[in-house]
Parts: sequence; structure tokens; C-alpha cells
Amino acid sequence: MPTPSQPVHIQQSPEGGYTQPVSGTVSVGGTVTVAEPVTVDGPGALTIASGQVSGLGNNTVVTPASGKRVRVYYASYNPLLAVEAAFRFGSTGSLWLRNNVTANSVIAKDFGDLRFIQGAIDEPLILNLSLAVSINWTVTYQEV
Repeated sequence: MPTPSQPVHIQQSPEGGYTQPVSGTVSVGGTVTVAEPVTVDGPGALTIASGQVSGLGNNTVVTPASGKRVRVYYASYNPLLAVEAAFRFGSTGSLWLRNNVTANSVIAKDFGDLRFIQGAIDEPLILNLSLAVSINWTVTYQEV
């Protein structure tokens, strides 16, 4: 892999795309189209987590590393049946993004680049359900 001070020569692959792994800061001239997946490392990088839960009451979806807190930038859920659902930090924290949701609806909140909601140190992010219903969830977050 080239070092940050070396020029990077990108060649067309047999599949028609252009690929070259790089690290560090990259300056690009012209037009660049980025295909998924894109991995961003380093300070400020966000983690995307998703899954499905189905338990009545509290369902832990993200547990921070010891001594860290979960900082949420985006959260959504999509129940397969009607249910009241909400996120919370910790088992007794205040409920947020709380809604009575019809089956197959999507509830989503993007807090934006500079705004977020976060729990206390060592406090897991929980999805609370009023019924034992399967629900898909997605969260974009950082551990801080």
C-alpha cells in the first residue's frame, strides 16, 4: 500500500471499476464515484448497527465498551406488527422516539451531523417494546 506522500496510481479492474486501497489523506482531481461499502476509521468515525429484537419490555441493542458511552446520531425501528416502541439508555432511563406504530411502519430520527443524544458511561442503548413483537432496528452511533 502506498504511503501518504507517494502518488497513487489507480488502474481499471477487469470488472470495469477503478480500485486502489489507500490510507491517510487523499486529494482527488476530477469526478469520483464511491461504491459501497465505505469504511471510515479514526476519530469521529460512526458505527452502524442493526438487528431484530422481539422481547416484551427492554431489549439491549448496543452495549458500550467499559468506561464508554453511546452517542446516537441516527435511530430507527420498523415493527412487523403494531406495537408501542421507544429507545432509552439504561433499564430505567427516559423513553425517546416513543411511538404507537402500526405494522410495517418505519420510525426514524436523524439528529444531524452536529447533534446527538447520548447515555451515561457504561449505559446500554435499549429498545423498549409494549408487546413481544419482532421489530427491526438501526442505529448510527459512536462510543465516546
